[in-house]
Amino acid sequence: MMPCSLRHHHFQEILKKALANGYRFHTCAEYARRRPEDDLIAVLRHDIDVQPESAPGMARIEAGLGIAGTYFFRLHANEYNALSHENLAIMRDLVAMGHEVGLHAEPLDLRASCGIDPATSVRAAAHVLSDLLGQPIVGIASHNDITPDNNLDFFQEVPARDLGLAYEAYDQDGLDLFDNSWYVTDGYFWRWRAFDHGILTDSDDCLCSHVAAARTPLYCLFHPHLWYDRHAHRVRY
Repeated sequence: MMPCSLRHHHFQEILKKALANGYRFHTCAEYARRRPEDDLIAVLRHDIDVQPESAPGMARIEAGLGIAGTYFFRLHANEYNALSHENLAIMRDLVAMGHEVGLHAEPLDLRASCGIDPATSVRAAAHVLSDLLGQPIVGIASHNDITPDNNLDFFQEVPARDLGLAYEAYDQDGLDLFDNSWYVTDGYFWRWRAFDHGILTDSDDCLCSHVAAARTPLYCLFHPHLWYDRHAHRVRY
């Protein structure tokens, strides 16, 4: 394998290594629906905080290997218009590849900025995306924006099922994965972080190390805007 990096080529290497080692990959919705009992499990999640145009590069790599992941898009981002021609086309292309698209929600931020009831905003956003993508939105992940509010607090009070959804990405009933997995994310100032069954570890090892250690289930969170093909690009916030 090439040296660890956030290059697309290394991402592909990690996935190939996982497949060769016997991992079975699942979307969040698949895991929530049927609780697979494979020996080695990996659930792939992608939060589209900014730059939706960065998503297809990773999605094509996954699809080329027969892998489906989950992509959470924001409907109320100041940084991008999810309902633009280009971004709707991106989401519909992801669905056509076999990936799951979910809602990256910020209900407490919307209440603070616009006075909209959080439950109303979540239901409305999921309904809009469902209609435009031609498939149900069954999952949601809280967006941690740069505000005083933690949107996850809302879902700890109001379960996803009460909003007509199957799961929230950190819940303990629908998905119930964060506290029962190795959760590995690229999103801490361009460094890896790992949680062992909900407890933060001191590991900053690349995901490939966790694959080599055969940890399972692996709950993997990627931020596609951090990944690149040949050269890292400036992130727009």
